[in-house]
Amino acid sequence: MPLILLWVGLALLLGFIASGNGRSFWGWFILGLIIDPILAGLLYWLIAKDRT
Repeated sequence: MPLILLWVGLALLLGFIASGNGRSFWGWFILGLIIDPILAGLLYWLIAKDRT
């Protein structure tokens, strides 16, 4: 149970970070739920780093 809460919490955090930077909250949140939130966060970081 704690692992599921951590998984959903990290996916929520990823969604909020993405939303704050003008990206889709729901898209990144669902991506974080489907794959690993840490891997989705790494993907987000790589995409955001490429834009600057």
